[in-house]
Amino acid sequence: MLLDWLFSKQCPCCQSALINTQGLCAHCLYDFPLFCVNQGNLLFRPDINRIITLKNCDGLFACGWYQGWLQTWLSDYKFHHRTYLKQILKQLIHYQMLQFWQSNYFTPDICFFMPLSQTRYIKRGYNQVAQTWLPSIKPYTHISLGLTRIKTTKPQSELSKKQRKDNVKNAFLVQEDIKDKKVAIIDDVITTGSTMSAAAQACIHAGAAQVWAFSTALTPLNAQ
Repeated sequence: MLLDWLFSKQCPCCQSALINTQGLCAHCLYDFPLFCVNQGNLLFRPDINRIITLKNCDGLFACGWYQGWLQTWLSDYKFHHRTYLKQILKQLIHYQMLQFWQSNYFTPDICFFMPLSQTRYIKRGYNQVAQTWLPSIKPYTHISLGLTRIKTTKPQSELSKKQRKDNVKNAFLVQEDIKDKKVAIIDDVITTGSTMSAAAQACIHAGAAQVWAFSTALTPLNAQ
């Protein structure tokens, strides 16, 4: 597409020319407002712990807050099919994940991408989580499609916190042997934690030893 070609020639943040196929220039990537990976398990951050409930998860990794450029890019890629933004998101995730893998905080035996309902997958045409995270995950761990969504749910963005919890209750099933394994579940945005907690609960019921939540972004309190 012409738009894809034009967009790839300059950094969307500073408009400087790009000399390679990356979505952001090195300077903007380095200065992008991402979480500090050295903080380790983000569930231990009081500000995050107050707004996100992940009672079935042992740990949390995320790239940054769902605001500013990150919110715009994720939203436009997910809901408006602006696929040229995939390269930028892949680059940000890869940048963060390289540091995370080197930190040795947690290395999963198996990873699940948060599954979409069949109706939503057909409508969208792709799983945006898998599209953006696969290059950063594949070299380090096993990726499985064994986490499935067995209940048709409403879009979480349209619901209150209590409604979100009820909406995804018993919505997931693990169809793979994960007994005593360390598991990571990957999503694009975590707001209240209801969807992730429901998926993690399914993993615990299937015998997982540990479950971590991986996410591109976390929704700040003032945006929930």
